[in-house]
Amino acid sequence: MLEEQNIINGIPIESRWRSHRVWLPTLYLTRGLPYVILFITSMVYFNRAGLSNGSITLTTSWFLLPFILRPLLGRLVVGYGNKRFWIVLTELVLALSLAGLAVTGPSVHWFEWSVLFLLTMATAGALHDVAVERLYKREAALRHQEVFFDARAAFYLLAILVGMAVPVTVAGNLEVINRTIHPSWQAVFWMLSALLSVLMVFHAVVLPKDILRADLPIWSGVTRQWWHDVKAAFVRRPHYVANLCFLFCFLIPEGMFFRIVPLFLIDPGSNGGLALSPQELGLVLGTVGTFSLIAGCAVGTRLVRRDGLRRWLWLFVIALTLPKFLFVYLSYYFVSTLSIINFCMLAEQFGTGIGLTAYFVWLAYCTRGAHSTFTYSLGTAITAFSVVMSGWFTGFLQEYVGYRRFFLLVACLGVVSFVAAGFVPVTDEAGKKVEAS
Repeated sequence: MLEEQNIINGIPIESRWRSHRVWLPTLYLTRGLPYVILFITSMVYFNRAGLSNGSITLTTSWFLLPFILRPLLGRLVVGYGNKRFWIVLTELVLALSLAGLAVTGPSVHWFEWSVLFLLTMATAGALHDVAVERLYKREAALRHQEVFFDARAAFYLLAILVGMAVPVTVAGNLEVINRTIHPSWQAVFWMLSALLSVLMVFHAVVLPKDILRADLPIWSGVTRQWWHDVKAAFVRRPHYVANLCFLFCFLIPEGMFFRIVPLFLIDPGSNGGLALSPQELGLVLGTVGTFSLIAGCAVGTRLVRRDGLRRWLWLFVIALTLPKFLFVYLSYYFVSTLSIINFCMLAEQFGTGIGLTAYFVWLAYCTRGAHSTFTYSLGTAITAFSVVMSGWFTGFLQEYVGYRRFFLLVACLGVVSFVAAGFVPVTDEAGKKVEAS
């Protein structure tokens, strides 16, 4: 039997996984771009356009709504068409939405148009996320899934560099040249639209073609019965209440923190910020922060695979929460030295990468079993809802108490993560690599 063949029910099936090195990196890079543009780049854009922190966080929180509805959108992907079709279609919509942002940027009603196109991007991004996940699970042979976990995560996080660091740096340079905001960002959105267009054409050519289609309408009787089975199976899972509390509460401090950090770094000193230029923000948050986040995820994943989550859980929670006090220090002493700011960002993002590893390892572990793909979608929807609730009025809170008290409050709220982790029944085998016999 050839290595490129797989046996399903005694029938040799030719594997289409051979070209994974061509499409896997770019597909996961594209998967991360909508998140980065919606929740980081757009915040910088709105800040440069003159919006207040409260308006920015309230507006961008709405972009998470399609990700809360991800389980329902997942049924749309499963019920109609195939995964490759949805991936190419949503990437086209993403490219057109960015082009729309570029076209309407200089108009009088730029804000209303921006919200409309960004909400369209969020919906397309949620559909794209589901289609990519299901395509990978269908195409990847079991022996390859774990090997390429780190590669997928790395390219997923590199989207911060491509979707935030480079565009914000380019926008900052153009602002210096043009002495205006909107035309500079107009060029950046055209650049991102061109990038998504190239990726869309590339994926249309290289992605493996679907032969089988589900063609199961969403409101069919079979789907309704399946939905009841999923709900019943989820409720019957052991400790499901503790798991729900963990998924909802663990990232509340992090959700508050990451919504304000870009604004704190770029706000002028008169507002209590560090007054970084867009170019410096791209270096600190988009480059140093990105690579330290990737390093933290890699270290956390390796430790969990070797020893299991239970051994490292509390250290991971400490790594997630304790570095937040570094930003208390930055906000109180108005540090202007870029090397110190970079060090604080490196330490905080490295700890965040480790802490997020604990969260997503347990999310994957507690959603195993029957209907695991859909229950995982439910878990990510709970995560999105948690981030929405924690970030909805965060900007107004920061404006009321100032950056100093806000970061102190977030650092102290780290106790919420400890309490949530304390109720989770972590077992020795959670996340641990199972050696082949």
